[in-house]
Amino acid sequence: MALPEVQCTGSLLMNETEVFKECVKVKKVFDEFVLRECIDGIEFETDGCPENYSSVINPMLILRHCKILNQQISDASINSQKRLRFAGKCCTQVYAKDENNNIIKLKVKSIPSGTKLSKGHNGELCFNFGVKRVYPDANQETFDRLVHFIEQENFELQCLAESIIDEENNQVNNGVLTTGLGIFVAIKFSAEVQICIPVFGYCQITDECTDDDFCDSFELEDIPNFNPPQLDEI
Repeated sequence: MALPEVQCTGSLLMNETEVFKECVKVKKVFDEFVLRECIDGIEFETDGCPENYSSVINPMLILRHCKILNQQISDASINSQKRLRFAGKCCTQVYAKDENNNIIKLKVKSIPSGTKLSKGHNGELCFNFGVKRVYPDANQETFDRLVHFIEQENFELQCLAESIIDEENNQVNNGVLTTGLGIFVAIKFSAEVQICIPVFGYCQITDECTDDDFCDSFELEDIPNFNPPQLDEI
């Protein structure tokens, strides 16, 4: 259901209390979906290991710095069916934790063909996606607004990812890990909008708690004795 456009000025009564209207900018998530992929035979290579490194790593991988490359959103409507097509590539750095709780960086060495996964320029794990989303409950005004965000390039795609490897094949041999991998990727479609909200007032500004200045505390320290202990002090 589309929110109506209103003049965000003046005041209104809420529970017999007068509040003012205020227009604020926020990022609103208009759609999100989760994709999954599972493959066998992916190869990772370790990128530096500590001295107490264990060759056995935990099945749950650590995926950091997810970024979407070549993002594209287009109107894919057919007749009365309202659809958007999302496409791009979500790339993430891969880390693992070994049995000694060391964090090990992994780089993709090779990926079997015929999968949605690919290798990034710096060994990142990339997920290629192309998805059509249907909006049967959206009225024409709501859908036109989504298309307007796209035409004005006033949108953002974000990706979040989680991945696990085959716990039966989680040992690194000669710096290479060959295993099966399953990955979930969540894609979020958001845009910056202005919304009208009720404002009860401004919060009171209170003094923030601050720690004592180090130099002020240092002035209270006793002066150490730089002389060796005397006979009457032993």
